Amino acid sequence: MIKKILFLFIFLTLSSSLALANGEHPKKLTQETDPKAFKIMKERAIDPKTGLPKTLDPHHFRGKARQAYQIAKEIPEVLVQVPCFCECEPFGHENLLDCFIDQHGAG
Repeated sequence: MIKKILFLFIFLTLSSSLALANGEHPKKLTQETDPKAFKIMKERAIDPKTGLPKTLDPHHFRGKARQAYQIAKEIPEVLVQVPCFCECEPFGHENLLDCFIDQHGAG
C-alpha cells in the first residue's frame, strides 16, 4: 500500500510538472494565489459525501494534466494525507489534494 501511494504521489507530481512544461493547462481556469481566497474556495468545494474538497473536472485539461486530475478525483482521501512539496504553502495549500482543487496541479 505504501508503494502504491508513493507511486501515485510521484506520478501526480511529475505529471503536474510535465503539464506545465507542455502548456497543457486551460486558459480559462485560474490558480488562486491569495491564501484567504483559496480557503474560501476550498470551503465551497467541499463534497458533503466525503467531507473533502472536490477536484477540478479532468475534462478541463489535456494529456498528462488530465490524467493527474483524474487520479486526484479518484483518490482524494489518499492525497489529503500527503504533503505537497511544490512550495505552494504560501497560497494556503495544506496537502497534495489542495493542488487539484484549482489549476495549480496543472502548473
